[in-house]
Amino acid sequence: MKNNPLVSIIIPVYNTEEYLEECLDSLRNQTLKDIEIICIDDASNDNSSEILNYYVNMDDRIKLLKNKFNQGQSISRNRGLEIATGEYVTFLDSDDLMQRDAYEKLYKFAHDYNHDLVVFDAVRFNDEMIEWKSVLHTKAGYDRVYTKTNVFEHKNLIYDTSISKFIKNDFIKRNNFKFLENVLYEDLLFSMQVLCASVNLGVYPDVKYYWRVRYGYKKSVTQSVSEIKNLKDRMTIINKILKLLNSNSRNRSLLNIFYQKLVEIDIIQFINQLDSCSSEYQQVMYDEVKPLVLKFPIEVFDDLDGIDKVKYILFLNDLWDNLIDLIESQRYLKEEIKDLKSRNRELSNSLKVKNDKLKKQRDVNYVLEKNYQLKKENKTLKKEIKTVKSTSGWLKYKIDNIYKRLFKKI
Repeated sequence: MKNNPLVSIIIPVYNTEEYLEECLDSLRNQTLKDIEIICIDDASNDNSSEILNYYVNMDDRIKLLKNKFNQGQSISRNRGLEIATGEYVTFLDSDDLMQRDAYEKLYKFAHDYNHDLVVFDAVRFNDEMIEWKSVLHTKAGYDRVYTKTNVFEHKNLIYDTSISKFIKNDFIKRNNFKFLENVLYEDLLFSMQVLCASVNLGVYPDVKYYWRVRYGYKKSVTQSVSEIKNLKDRMTIINKILKLLNSNSRNRSLLNIFYQKLVEIDIIQFINQLDSCSSEYQQVMYDEVKPLVLKFPIEVFDDLDGIDKVKYILFLNDLWDNLIDLIESQRYLKEEIKDLKSRNRELSNSLKVKNDKLKKQRDVNYVLEKNYQLKKENKTLKKEIKTVKSTSGWLKYKIDNIYKRLFKKI
């Protein structure tokens, strides 16, 4: 009888044909081989289904579930949880990647200290493979390894509400953790639930989750913050988290840091859409978001930069025309800066090409000059060889060399 795998990796898949092979290859090439890869095809209508079928036939560690119609990430992840048999469970989005030794390191770290939950670092990257630090993970403070701890000792960890978690399967089952279905941002609530429940948490910054940012028409659903559903679902999740944090005195100790996260990360991104959103979107901001923010203690705004502080003042005092003017001006400046940076890159590239050409020309000139000198030396040597080959020439050659040595000594 085959033993259960050490790690189950759950991947919901919907229309990510452009990235799916790279994602699956990053799992198949893991140094930890004893894993199961659970893919849930959420009724994709591109080539994702064909890619999944190909990989299932190629690697028996891959299990494939298929939704009859599109049901969203939360239902797909819950289906994966139902069949996961690994000692530990983790999640990966189908456009993201994991470093090659990630699960070997995470499993050893979790197993050695019997952690029920391990959180780890993440790096944002785009299609050009340009990388930068994740704001959430930087704020969470992944600066060193911590063992046998909890979120109440490291409150900044609640900034990391991403899906980059490594969780003991038994811990999930004992607490009956599931993703809230039929809403976006379900991973924020799930992350907060496991963080609050864990009494033996490990922090392991040496492993990186590669978290892709997509632009334009390639944007993921949760990246489209100007959509009304995103705003409504975000508010649903925020209210669920607030209910969780208010459920006992221990959890309430996390409220201020959660308010601070909302102000710095969550709500400001929706305020920044007010110049281009629908009237319905504006109404939700006025009816639901504003009353919530007014309840926050004043100190949670202390660490904001000056412009964001002004935005909140304008927003909370119903000075919407001034707020929209500010947002539009900031957006215009960002576009101008972006354009200047682009032009600067083009100029730098152009100068580099010209410098390379000059360098090559200098190299050619150097070679030509060297070649000319060598030819002269070669011509001189040929004359000397010819002289040495004759008897009289050899005597003359020896005498000449004696004179040269004498003159050098004088």
